[in-house]
Amino acid sequence: MKHSSIPRAETPPAKAPAFPGSERQIEFVGPPGVGKSAIYHAVQTRLERRHSYRTVQEGRLLAAMANLDRVSPLRRISYRSAFRLPRIGEVYARRLAVTSMEDSFRHTLRSQADFLECCIELARTGVGDAFARFARLPIMLEHLRDLHLWNRLPGAVQILQQDALVQKGWTCARQLREAYFSSVPKPGAVVVVTARPEVVVERLRGRERRINAHTDLSPSELHAATTSAAEAFQLGAELLRARGVPVLEVDGEADLPEAAEQVAEFLRNRVLQQEGN
Repeated sequence: MKHSSIPRAETPPAKAPAFPGSERQIEFVGPPGVGKSAIYHAVQTRLERRHSYRTVQEGRLLAAMANLDRVSPLRRISYRSAFRLPRIGEVYARRLAVTSMEDSFRHTLRSQADFLECCIELARTGVGDAFARFARLPIMLEHLRDLHLWNRLPGAVQILQQDALVQKGWTCARQLREAYFSSVPKPGAVVVVTARPEVVVERLRGRERRINAHTDLSPSELHAATTSAAEAFQLGAELLRARGVPVLEVDGEADLPEAAEQVAEFLRNRVLQQEGN
């Protein structure tokens, strides 16, 4: 197989193949160090009474509960007991949800050839050394599994997620970014957190541990990587909007309560719009 066969998309496809469950997920993205984790957690607090939005861990448990009808009554009792245990319950919930949907997940992946090809190319040419690049592949597979699980969520439940598949777009080689953002499973909405590169670099330098892609980078190289990541998300936001994905850009340098409330209002309005349709 020739990896160079991946075309650089001039325009996003009119209609990418659907990935069941992916539009249940709301992704928080931005360059590492931009402050998306702080905003993500602050938003969760503001939405805690709005049960439409859940964490990934809560989503896995809900998906597992929806699959209990597929196991024997005795195993159903065992699973319910395990679900109540901290940490262990999450492992059992995810295992049940994943194994019970394995066949349909394999079938769904067959329609995602363009995106899977991008994932392979990302591992070959993306940001970071060989370890950093190839370590992303199993992580991306797990994200795809989670998206498939959301197809089993009850009612209008939505999942808030950071560092998922859209986020991985910044680690693509420049020539792959347009194809990646044009084929990534379409989320329900995206929150893009922005900040000046120099501010992000200062935050990164204050961290005790860097991510794999930033290991051994000098300050100037870190600044260049941060600028490149910001450009990737600018392109990603443009392409996702063209695919009909609601995108909110929020200032990661703004007062945290103000930024979090801006995002929370965006998500509350989404729920109201869906309920009105």
